[in-house]
Amino acid sequence: MEDKDLILESAHRLKRWEETPRRVADDYVDMNRDELIKLANYQRERLEEADLARRKSVRKNAELSDKLTELTELLRKSNEAVSAMAVQVSELTRQLKAEREESAKLRSEVKAGRKHLFGKKSQKGTKSKDDDMPTPHTDVKGGFDGTPESLPDNLDVDVVKNTKDASGEPAARQKECRLYRLDKTYRTMDADNHVYHRSDLGKLPKGAVMIKTYPRYTYNQETVVTEHEYEIVEYKDKEGRLMRGYFPMDGEKDEPVIESVPGTHAAPGMMAYLVFNRFFLDTPVYRETARLLQERMRLSRQTVTNWLEKGSRFFKGVIEYLKGHCMEKDSIVNCDETWCRVKVDGKYRKRYVWCLVNRLARVAIYCYEDGSRGRKVLKDILEGRELRALQTDGYNVYLYLDDEMLDIDHVCCMAHVRAKFKYAAEIEHDVNARKFLEYIGRLYALEKRYEEEKLSAEQVRYFRNSAETTGIIIEMRSLLDLVKSENAPRHGNLMEKAVSYLDHFWNQVFLHRKDGDYTIDNSLAERCIRPLANERKNSLFFGSDKMARVSAAYHSVVSTCRLQGYSILEYLKKFFAEIVAGNRDYGKLMPSTIGISANKL
Repeated sequence: MEDKDLILESAHRLKRWEETPRRVADDYVDMNRDELIKLANYQRERLEEADLARRKSVRKNAELSDKLTELTELLRKSNEAVSAMAVQVSELTRQLKAEREESAKLRSEVKAGRKHLFGKKSQKGTKSKDDDMPTPHTDVKGGFDGTPESLPDNLDVDVVKNTKDASGEPAARQKECRLYRLDKTYRTMDADNHVYHRSDLGKLPKGAVMIKTYPRYTYNQETVVTEHEYEIVEYKDKEGRLMRGYFPMDGEKDEPVIESVPGTHAAPGMMAYLVFNRFFLDTPVYRETARLLQERMRLSRQTVTNWLEKGSRFFKGVIEYLKGHCMEKDSIVNCDETWCRVKVDGKYRKRYVWCLVNRLARVAIYCYEDGSRGRKVLKDILEGRELRALQTDGYNVYLYLDDEMLDIDHVCCMAHVRAKFKYAAEIEHDVNARKFLEYIGRLYALEKRYEEEKLSAEQVRYFRNSAETTGIIIEMRSLLDLVKSENAPRHGNLMEKAVSYLDHFWNQVFLHRKDGDYTIDNSLAERCIRPLANERKNSLFFGSDKMARVSAAYHSVVSTCRLQGYSILEYLKKFFAEIVAGNRDYGKLMPSTIGISANKL
């Protein structure tokens, strides 16, 4: 029982403790006043130290927070700077790549320019015969800066190749013996005027016996300027009218005609020589006046220029006839243009002259239409003409006409394609460029064979579409697609241009297969453009648009005479003589109708 009561008592006690909070024990009950004061002071000091430490901690935390904020800002700025530098590095990398590409492009252009200045102009062949020769003196002179390092190593090497035989002496060129020429004279020189000087056999030395006689030829050219002074009579007729006239003396020409081209003091012969020297021999006017001065004739440059301008007016009717023949219905016209300098408003401007050539009619026309190279010029020239084909290079202005001239075949020039690949092969040493040149060379070899065999247009068309030609073109297209593919290695700038040019004008380049009368290239127009290039180099510029048109008129006549095989000088003399005589029937003043024979040379 006692245990039970003890347990119950303990349970009641625990319940009271749970319901009644325990009173905090007083730890300082046994301390006296001094001890309590000391304890209080000690606790106060501890509290002050703790408060000081807390304030230091707060201040330190604030400093660290400020430092952290500052570092965060620096980190943000640093990240921004890194991002900006990354963009700048990317931009510089892009610029460096572009500069390298531009540098490579400029190096290619410099090499192409040096080749154009000092190298061969021919586009035929793929290997230069002088590849192992030293650099020409003219090629390196411009790069010399006064130091030995700027000179090439092979400058002192003799650039002349001498073929020597076994003895060490230069080998003489051996001529092939031609048996059919034995006992025959070889004479190619000939002249229009012939004077025969006989030998007086009676003047042989006494006792001499004549073995044979044979001719010996010499040639003499006499150039003299003759001044003709006409006595003009001023008189009044029976009706009192004031009259002027020239009345030839007995023994002179019956017709009272003063032989000078209207508007000038030049006789037909002198005007013909002025035109011939200026527009065929490309002699500048100042040289022509110097030549005349050596022949005791004083003439100013402006006078010569005025005479040439007056003389060109009489060719307007002839040129209209030539245009009609050049661009007649269903004709095939080769077209090209070149630039010239023209003085306009006191400044020299770049202007363009167009050249149109009809190979079958053998007519060449030059047009200076305000000196423009734009779309409207060629459109106006061909306005209303029903041509069969127009052959040009790939200049974009020609393509502008394709949408409007749907009935005209636009044939592009293969020679321009060959020239671009030749530059890529010789300057950038591109292997694929040489492959393209081989294909193009095979096509030209076939064209040469057609010409040598004198095939008809229908036969030429048949062979151009034969399996042999088609196979070459298929191989060429396969190589072009391979070079153009995305996986193909990068090529130089010149090669990229050549590939793009061929790909863009592929259909027009091979359109010559459509007709046997079409030509593979535009070389005919290119050859007719050369006189203008020579004129530009010698005379440098035209003083006005009017003189540029004068040049175009004269070159039309000169080039047509060359194409038709007539003597230019003889035609000019005959033409101006007919003009002086009053003939204005220009249909009968054409090179083929004026009454001169074709030049046998």
